[in-house]
Amino acid sequence: MGAVLVLFAVILLMKVVGLIALSWLDRPAATLPHPDPCLGPLMDLPLPPPDPERSLLKSLAAGRITQADYRAAMATLAAREAGTHPLQTPAGPDS
Repeated sequence: MGAVLVLFAVILLMKVVGLIALSWLDRPAATLPHPDPCLGPLMDLPLPPPDPERSLLKSLAAGRITQADYRAAMATLAAREAGTHPLQTPAGPDS
């Protein structure tokens, strides 16, 4: 009787391990939501468009532009952004 229980336990364990292995093998390959920017040029991926805010900040940090120039350029960018994507509020765009 004990040998039958051991045999049953071994068969049950083999089925569980087999089901886990099959479910693990059936998974689709994991893809990254976005490619690593460091590997983009190596994989011939298109480069993201340059960020004007980041380039202005780098210019300010490097001393190529003054704080007043930075503020004026950021105001221009903000005005352009407000024209293309106006802020929507629950009461309406003009409130």
